[in-house]
Amino acid sequence: MLTTIQIAGLQAYGYHGLFAEERSLGQKFVFDIEAELRPVETHRDDRLDSSVRYDAVADTVVQLAGAAQYQTLEALAEAVALALLGQFAAIETVSVAVSKFSPPVAHTLSKAGIAMRLTRAELTMRALADQHVEGSPCHVQDR
Repeated sequence: MLTTIQIAGLQAYGYHGLFAEERSLGQKFVFDIEAELRPVETHRDDRLDSSVRYDAVADTVVQLAGAAQYQTLEALAEAVALALLGQFAAIETVSVAVSKFSPPVAHTLSKAGIAMRLTRAELTMRALADQHVEGSPCHVQDR
């Protein structure tokens, strides 16, 4: 059985953006998280070790969004995805969408945002790439 945990509209205040004003004044960011869990035979046993706590996921996202500064929403979303995969063993794939409602653009828009997806398998590939020793026959390439 495949299960996806969904958290929509999670608000966090952070200091992210390309411009210094965004990083000094801060603004509200909204996150939508979808976490695909490792397959299980059933959830009828009602055991938490087959799932993750929504509040713990939300706490992780809000804490990270407020603790660090990123110039791009892409870097912020990737940091969130890495943190969630690192903290919750039951998560196999995580999708993170992050939006800001006050982007510094000269046009009228309700929000600007990005979405990205990261799998546990990609983390394994990154770990192999990080361990790559110059001159070894093993090469890991980005697609």
